Amino acid sequence: MVTGSRRGRPYLPVGTLSISTSWSASCIRTIRGCAAPGISLGRSSIGSSAWRRNILLVGNDVVDLHDPESRPGALHPRFDIRVFTPDELEALSASASAHPLRWTLWAAKESAYKVAKKLDPTVRFLPRDFVVGQIAEGRALVMHATGPFDVRLYRTDRWVSAVATLTVAHPSRTRGPFNAGRVGAGLINTAVERLATYGADPGRTVREFARAALASRMNVPPWQVRIAADRGIPVAFWRDRRLPVDLSLSHHGRFVAWAASEALATEPAA
Repeated sequence: MVTGSRRGRPYLPVGTLSISTSWSASCIRTIRGCAAPGISLGRSSIGSSAWRRNILLVGNDVVDLHDPESRPGALHPRFDIRVFTPDELEALSASASAHPLRWTLWAAKESAYKVAKKLDPTVRFLPRDFVVGQIAEGRALVMHATGPFDVRLYRTDRWVSAVATLTVAHPSRTRGPFNAGRVGAGLINTAVERLATYGADPGRTVREFARAALASRMNVPPWQVRIAADRGIPVAFWRDRRLPVDLSLSHHGRFVAWAASEALATEPAA
């Protein structure tokens, strides 16, 4: 299940790349999947080593479509060539909505990269190495040497957002501290929020939103949940004990976004 607090339709841009042109009535608040029985962000599972073996890795990205840096006239003349593959460039050229499509492709690549980095800390963000093979029904398939990624895409007229996980077929080999969970077997919470005031610290704001959401699921006060960075990757703690979730945070322009996935392994019997 994917849940969230801001409405957004699955984004289906027009172009090539096997891109569908039909719309779904779903919104970011109510995208449903399969939840594994016995999985809960309960306090009793905190500190268990079992969840680390099957955590569902997640990566996200958000782009403010109206930020001055996002507008076509602000981009380097060779931006598209440096970022997109020939097929992606063809899709942009054929699209009547090239501006949102450009940043949808970017968000898909960026969100997949965040998962790849957790699998292999040596991975670099070389956008053309993250190939968007198809977009249909609000989802994208992104290919990379670290494995194929399943990406959910959302949009409004103000922003586009992407949330990536590994596909079911991924062999789950990893050089990093995480193992990959099975897509569709767990619970992903995600939201996009607008900064309340001009000049607000987006990094601090997105951590506060994520912390409040995790605390709400645990039924504890937000101040008891802490979000820190482990080699640049956000991690969550409750009373200094690592929470069984994987986190991804993003911000751009006026918007911040977070995604959190719960561990797939059930708590071992005492």
